[in-house]
Amino acid sequence: MAQGRPPTMRDVAEHAGVSISTVSRVVNAEKYVDPVTRATVEASVAALGFLRNESARTLRPGQRTATIALVVEDLTNPFSAELAHGVEIVAAASGYVVLLLSTGRDAVGDRDQVREEEIVGELLRRRVDGVLMVPGDDDADGRYAALAERAPIVFVDRLPKGVRGDVVLLDNAGGSRRLTQLLLDRGHRRIAYVGGDRGSGTGAKRYSGFRAALRAAGVREERELLRFNQHSSDEARTATQDLLALPEPPTAVFCDNNRMTVGALLAVHRAHADVVIGGFDAVELAEVLVDRVALATYDPVDVGRQAARLLVERMDGSQAPARRTTVPVVLAEFGD
Repeated sequence: MAQGRPPTMRDVAEHAGVSISTVSRVVNAEKYVDPVTRATVEASVAALGFLRNESARTLRPGQRTATIALVVEDLTNPFSAELAHGVEIVAAASGYVVLLLSTGRDAVGDRDQVREEEIVGELLRRRVDGVLMVPGDDDADGRYAALAERAPIVFVDRLPKGVRGDVVLLDNAGGSRRLTQLLLDRGHRRIAYVGGDRGSGTGAKRYSGFRAALRAAGVREERELLRFNQHSSDEARTATQDLLALPEPPTAVFCDNNRMTVGALLAVHRAHADVVIGGFDAVELAEVLVDRVALATYDPVDVGRQAARLLVERMDGSQAPARRTTVPVVLAEFGD
């Protein structure tokens, strides 16, 4: 624990060797906590001098805070900014303020699970009226289930394994398949793939759409043309440079998100290569690029609006079965 700051729930969790959600249940005097675990947590609370945020206790049971939490992965990604704008439009019209939080990435570029657990713990403690979340891929430790017991929650972009709930999705597989088919229709057969985690919900669906289009066209997938686990535009640029340096380079590159597309475009432009880029997600100023690019795009603002509407309905008492909304994807071509 850093000197000069009060201890947090995360500090207590680390000291006691339990999860942040367990600490939250103990400090909020909830039932169904193992007595030994409760005693361990209480000992850590005393040892560290932890003081819970009492602001939530000033609310009467059932009283609202007029606050919605929006949890995204990357605040620097334009998708997050536009998503938040759509959420704010609906939230403001319904009398809610939006609290924006980011899970970020850890030292190796993966989703920061520790940070996400800390955020969920804080949301459990702060009693927001509802939560919109771009989640991880599963709920193995029950953090989303615990949060859903406290407040309505709507997931965006993916539904974690093991969870039932409202979700707003993109047509990831369908959009990727159509984008790859467009490249195939333009005569390309050596199509590279530059992407992030192919095991994640979104990444897996976009990769599956890419593969499905190749199979349908009778085109063999070339392993030497696949570059996964890229987490930034710089990494995508380096990966694309490697592809362009192959004895038989690709004639087109499929990029599974906007960061990948920007990196690939930089590599192709600097190499003056005759290569077409196909990217999932919008890219700012794509229409003025001199390089050829095709994009599978959608409206992130509309994604935010639709997710926020679902959440407001839940906060207003809707008991409808879990709903799944899919936002359509459209194709656009730019350049020569």
